[in-house]
Amino acid sequence: MDQLIQKLIAFVMELLGLKKKPELSAGAAPAREDAADEAPAAEEEEEEEAPSGYKVLLKRDGGELWEDEDGEKVWRSTVNHDQPRSAWADEWGPAGEGPTDDALVSFLHHKLAFELEAQGDPEAAEQKLVGFGYRDAGHFFMVSTTVLKHFADFSGPNLEDGTFGSQRFMSASMKASQRLHRGNMAAAQAADPTLTAPFEGTTMEQYAQLQAQLIHLGQAEQTAFLAKNGFDMAKWQRVSNEWNDRMSKDTTHTLTTIYGQAFTGAGAGQFGKAAAAHSATGFDGTAAGGEAPMPFEKTCEIQGAMQAWSKTGQDVNALLNQTFKMNAADFAAVHSWWLSQLTADVARFPEYTRLTGLAEEKYSTGAPAKPDADLSF
Repeated sequence: MDQLIQKLIAFVMELLGLKKKPELSAGAAPAREDAADEAPAAEEEEEEEAPSGYKVLLKRDGGELWEDEDGEKVWRSTVNHDQPRSAWADEWGPAGEGPTDDALVSFLHHKLAFELEAQGDPEAAEQKLVGFGYRDAGHFFMVSTTVLKHFADFSGPNLEDGTFGSQRFMSASMKASQRLHRGNMAAAQAADPTLTAPFEGTTMEQYAQLQAQLIHLGQAEQTAFLAKNGFDMAKWQRVSNEWNDRMSKDTTHTLTTIYGQAFTGAGAGQFGKAAAAHSATGFDGTAAGGEAPMPFEKTCEIQGAMQAWSKTGQDVNALLNQTFKMNAADFAAVHSWWLSQLTADVARFPEYTRLTGLAEEKYSTGAPAKPDADLSF
């Protein structure tokens, strides 16, 4: 079950933007997911001529498609950002009526979809924009400039002086990422209905909810609990193997998302209420409701201790129980609740990083330095 807890923690961390994803590129600086470390820069959409070695394949009003000597293609903005932002005439296009949070989320959703598609097929990426309601890629770059004008932080009077780093922008980015992921999930399920089809009468949601309960039970209690829910150990093993196999093969992360939300939403364990509160947010960057399951400083201490134990080859679960009277699922519930608070207030991340680092140093003292095969965080 330790591997399932690792998957759950990784799932939550990725949805909250705390794990690296493949970098995006489509006429802008690579998108960063580590919001805690550095504010993202404004898009580098500057009017310029194609450099030596590039040729222009397509020209749009506001953008061009370039190709280099190796056949690599990239969309570039031709919007002039060397002008006062007050001089730019707003163009919101299919993002909606702005400047509102809804318009910002909609645009960032379109941007993510465009950049992901452009990594493999720039022409298809433009058609994806057309599907959203843009005239073409140039129109998209015009809307992008409008978003820059209204949502960036400026160090000077011109559009080129803007950078993105506000809490408002961070929250919108997470909601846009979640919207894109939900759309991809729906498409994956429509393309392959067998992906989420029940196995021996058990849905993924049911499997995850049962796992959330089992993790807190002893061996004898597990057998009785499974029997009460219609499973003998042989059937449970078959169901568990099937769903884990499907998750390992699902590149869309549809099943991991369903599993994670059902697991945390089950509200199991001594901190189940906190996990359920976070699950209820949809992992969209909103702070989970309810009281803190544990003080912030204590949460940082446990996180740092687990990192230290993992890196020095110690039994994380045993030490977690011995030192803090909890198991990995308990801490996953506490940690995810606090992560939702941090993503809703990114200014607190440096303190989280500092306290976690101090705890890791403290619990590493005198420990053996060898890899750990138990848990990794």
